[in-house]
Amino acid sequence: MTATVAIRPDLQTQLGSLATEMHRSESELVNEALESYLQRTQTYITRLKQRVAEADAGQFATDKEVENFFLTHGEPD
Repeated sequence: MTATVAIRPDLQTQLGSLATEMHRSESELVNEALESYLQRTQTYITRLKQRVAEADAGQFATDKEVENFFLTHGEPD
């Protein structure tokens, strides 16, 4: 499939430079970047839906689990 996409000039410049430096085509790099973005976004959406379903089912972390999390990872800034 061929698609037409408007790319900002600054990104086009970076894409061209990177493609030249890596001896790869711009299309290869765009496809690789798009694939990565789509995979990350789909994973995020799947996890978000799972967590919403858990919350809807009343499955929440206990106070002790939350306390342990912050003891391990620190308080938010």
